Formats: sequence, C-alpha cells, structure tokens
Amino acid sequence: MAKQKLPNSKPLDIKPLIKAEWYEQPNVQAMVLAMLAMLLYAVTFQNEWALDDVISITMNSFTQKGFAGIPDLLSKDSFYGFIGNASDLSGGRWRPLALISFATEIEILGWKKTGIDNNLSLAHFMHFNNVLLYAAIAFLLYQLLYKHITKKIWPSFIIALVFVVHPIHSEVVANIKSRDELLSWFFLLPTLIFALNWKKKNKFIFLLMSAACFFMALLSKENGITFIAILPITFFCFTNLDWKKSFLATIPFIIITVLYMLLRFSIIGFVHKEITEVMNSPYLYATPMQALATKIFVLGKYIIMLFLPLKLNYDYSYNQIPYSNFGDWQVLLSIVVQLGLLIYALKEIRKKSLIAYGILFYFFSVFIVSNLVVDTGGVMGERFLFQASFGFLIAIVASISLLLQKISIEQKTLKPILISILIIIVLPLSYKTFSRSKEWKNDKTLFIIDAVINPNSARTNNGAGTSYIFLGDEAKDSLLKASYYDSSVYLLKKALRIHPKYTDPYLNLGVAFNRKKMIDSAEFYWNIARSMQHTHPKLGEFDKVLVAEFLSEAAKIYQQGDTTKAITCYRKAVMYGPGDYKTWYNLAGVYFTIHKYDSARICFEQTLKLNPKDEMAAKALNFMNATKK
Repeated sequence: MAKQKLPNSKPLDIKPLIKAEWYEQPNVQAMVLAMLAMLLYAVTFQNEWALDDVISITMNSFTQKGFAGIPDLLSKDSFYGFIGNASDLSGGRWRPLALISFATEIEILGWKKTGIDNNLSLAHFMHFNNVLLYAAIAFLLYQLLYKHITKKIWPSFIIALVFVVHPIHSEVVANIKSRDELLSWFFLLPTLIFALNWKKKNKFIFLLMSAACFFMALLSKENGITFIAILPITFFCFTNLDWKKSFLATIPFIIITVLYMLLRFSIIGFVHKEITEVMNSPYLYATPMQALATKIFVLGKYIIMLFLPLKLNYDYSYNQIPYSNFGDWQVLLSIVVQLGLLIYALKEIRKKSLIAYGILFYFFSVFIVSNLVVDTGGVMGERFLFQASFGFLIAIVASISLLLQKISIEQKTLKPILISILIIIVLPLSYKTFSRSKEWKNDKTLFIIDAVINPNSARTNNGAGTSYIFLGDEAKDSLLKASYYDSSVYLLKKALRIHPKYTDPYLNLGVAFNRKKMIDSAEFYWNIARSMQHTHPKLGEFDKVLVAEFLSEAAKIYQQGDTTKAITCYRKAVMYGPGDYKTWYNLAGVYFTIHKYDSARICFEQTLKLNPKDEMAAKALNFMNATKK
C-alpha cells in the first residue's frame, strides 16, 4: 500500500498565554494617569483670576463678547482686545485658538460687567477645563509612548507619571491664560501619533488627521514650529524610514508651517518695535557677550529645575537673574553640559537611541524659547519647559533602563527597589505640585508668596506691594490696615532699588501713600512716574484723585482761616484738573475774598469758558465789572 503524502503545512506558532494583571493593561494605565491629573489639580477648581488672565479674559474686550468676538480674535493680534493696539512685544502675538475657547466659555456662562469678582464661577469653570485638558494630555502621552516610542508598559507609565506630577507644569495648568500651552501640546501629541500611524500603516487618512492637528497646534501657540525638526527624528527612530525618507515625510508639515506663517503675517504683519523698558526686553542693559552668557546660564538652570523644581516663580525678570559672563563657572558648566549632551545625541541618534531622541526632543523644544534666536520678552519661564520636559523625561528613563540592563540584579530584588525609588520621587513632586497650584489662587496670594521666593525681581516686589494695598483696602482693623500699607511701601521701594526706572512702582507708591492719607507723598511719586511716562493711562485717574484731595484739603484750611495755604491747595487742584470749572470757581472765590481781584477775574473768566451757563460766576464777574474791581 502506497504511503499517503501529507499536505504541506507550516508549524504552528504557539505562544505561551500569560495573562497580564489588570493594572498592566495599557488603557487602564492611561486612564489612571488621566484621573491622577484630575485629582492632583482639583485644588485649582476653586482658584480665581491670576496674572495674565487680565490680558486674555478679564480685560479683553473681544473674549468678553463671546461668539461675537471670534471674528476679531481671528483677525487681530492676541493682545489687541486688551490694549486696543498691536503688541509692543517683538513679533506680535497671534494665538487665536485659546482665546476662542475663552470666548466660548463666556458665551456659555456669560460675563457680568459688574467686576471680575462677580465672575468667579466662570473662573472656576475655566480652571476645570484646563485640568480636563491636562488629563487628556496625560492619556494621549501614554498612548504615544506605549504604542510608538518605548513600546513597553512600565517605561511608558513611568515617563507619563512623572510628567503628570512634575511641579514645573503647575504654571501651565493652574494659570487659565496658559490654555495656549495646553492646547498646543494637546494637538501636538496626536500630530505625532497620526504621523507615525501614517508611515506604519501607509494610510493617507492618518496624514490628513496629523496635518489637521498640527495646524490646530500652531493656532494655539507658535511652539509647534519646533516639530519641523522633531518630526524627522521621530520618523527615523520609530519607523523603518531612513534619514532621506524621514525628511521627505516632513514636507507636508513644512508646507503647513509656511501657510501658517503667511496667514499670521497677513493678519498681524511683522511687528518689530524698539523696546526701552528692561521689563519687556530682558537683555536691554546687557552687552552682547553678557546676553549670550546669561542665555547659556538659563539653559543650564532649566535642566537643574527639571531635576529639582524647588523655588518656582511666576516671574524671573530683572534682576532676579543677574547678567552673567563667560568667566562665571556656572556658565562654563552649562556650556560643557549642553555641548556634551548634544554631541552624544547627534552621535547616537544614528543608532535610533531613545536617549538621543529624548535629548534632541528637549533641545529642539527649548531652543525656540531660549532667546538665542527669537526674543520671548522674558529671561525664562516655567511654562517654556512644558513641551521640552517630555524629551527630558524620555532621556532620563531610557538612561536608567540602560543602566539597569548592565547591572545584574535579580528581578525579585530589582522590582521593590524600583518601586521604592519611584515612590520617593513621585510623592514629593506631587506634594510640590499640589501646594504650588494652591499658590496660584489669585494675584494677591501668588504675588506675595513669590516675592519671598524670588526677592530680587522688581516685578514680583511690585506685584506684592500692590497686593498689600488691596489687602489694606479689605482689612477692617485699623492697625492691620496700616500694617498692610506699610508693607506695600516697603516692597514698592524695594522694587525701585532693584530697577529705579520702573514706572509701575512709582504709580503704586502714590496709591499707597494716598491710602495712608499722605497726599503730598502720593503727588511726589505720581509726578516722578509722569516725568518718566507722561502718557501713562493711569495718570488721568490719579489726577482726579489729586483734584479731589486738594479740594478737600483747601476747603478745610479755608475754614480755619488760612487763605494762603488754601490758595496753594486750590491751585494744585486746578493744575491737575484744569478742565474742572468748579475748581476754578472756588479758587476765584478765595482770591476775591482776599481782594486779589485780577486773579479772581481770571479764574471767573476761566470758569465761564469751561461752563458758560454758570450763573454764579457770571454774576460775580458782572459785579466786578460794575464796581470796577
């Protein structure tokens, strides 16, 4: 009997069925991270308005219109609705998407024109939406890491976990205005996810989705431009594309960037104004070498802050970070570290090293805010590390993984050690994030705390001094009220010792002394501000205060019989309120009383010039003419 020939068959690929624990499921971990983000920043749900919310929301005439303001938000500079003009900062600002989101929230809840304190429910709603966005970012971040970058459960979770709890992000999440940073990152993450899916699955729909997300990111904030450098290394490291094809795959995104820039310039043009205030041009007083050295020092400080986010502050402007030079060891150390990291990354990126990818991602992200090419208007800022920190954490976790691979430790021993280290890192970071988020409650809380943390910034001292004025206004106890006003004067004078040409502290000192019933001192500081910036919009408001105070003082002195001092006060009132006919009439009356008829005549004539219907002035002038006085 002939043997039957068995059909050809491939051996079965039998894999051991190992059931992962529930907490090792990717979607579970992503949801855990999102919920942790919500929980950690839930403290901000009761926060109020702070810092630049005034620019984007509370005093922005466009966002307060709700949907009706969207055409203006799309067609004008992002600061236009606040100052009614193009931005004084170099390059202008066009970030319509965040402002449109604010306008939408206002359309839903409305804006009460009775003052910002009557719109706190809106602030709470906006804070909630910021945290919701951050939770979505945590979810997307993990998906990107697990599906495309590390492709491993626990390294992805650890990177995303530390990102979520890192205090350096508290400014972005706790400050409503920083919605632009959140939206930018919210759209940049799916830009990467869809772009990698496009090349891995060769489906054109993914390119369209990635391109759409990239454009939305650019409308949120111009930081997305850095992806023109990040995308090629991403394609190279996480797909089968070589360098040439990786760069070619980036061309659609370059085209979108060019279209965005053309659109941006067609709307706001290219604004480049000479800035003469160091608060808005941080290197104004520095030599070119000092400026470069300081920028390099700041790059080193950024790395330190990512490792040790201890003293966080909303402001690092003049003179919190003094100008450096190339003789400073910290600048030299920063150069060595930056160059060492760059050389290593450029060498290892050819091997698709995850460490190298993280380093380059960090440098490409931080470069645009380093002031080396584009003037950001500030020395440094914690929000500038929001995107860059992702690359930093990738490099750190990848470095630790590589180190552990070279150390022969049993898995049973290694696992509890790693968990303990992670807890030691995550818990303090979480506590710092929680406490820092509370400090963003409102301007008064933030400014006073940060003036202690960063005592050498003129802006933080001015902010704290102003906050003490408000606290004094709110205080019921007279001793506490006086104490607050004294603290205000101390901090405002400190701001002027740091920066004597800073106009705002002079204006605020005038307010503080007015509260202390020291009108001559108030006049003195307001006039210094006038000599420095005579067109300042606040001066008109303060002149009305001076008129009211000097009129009150004049009336009191006149009742006491001191006409000479009364005339001095009335003349000051006239000087600050030359358009007030009542003040001229009062001054004329005093001159008439002491028989200075020529001066009285001039003042009565001026009264009638300002108010021709003033019957009392007309009668007085007729009487003087009839009696030839």
